[in-house]
Amino acid sequence: MIRKIVRVGASLCILLPKDVIKAMEWDFGDPIDLILDEENEKVVLRNPREEEQKKKTYLEDFNEFLEDYKSVLLKIDPVDQISD
Repeated sequence: MIRKIVRVGASLCILLPKDVIKAMEWDFGDPIDLILDEENEKVVLRNPREEEQKKKTYLEDFNEFLEDYKSVLLKIDPVDQISD
């Protein structure tokens, strides 16, 4: 499918046909993952993968765990745990 680059304000844009937007289930304001493959001179547009959006570092996961269980963890007496 051949598309032309058009000017919209100060930006250059590529307009996508309605059938492509409908097939991808995109709507105004939706995030779109744009992948640039310079070596093969390709640009790929796709729906962002759920797991990519939710990817966190171990430290972020641990900090979230600490926040979720802070009240319970503060009640644990480390001295009692050692003597058992």
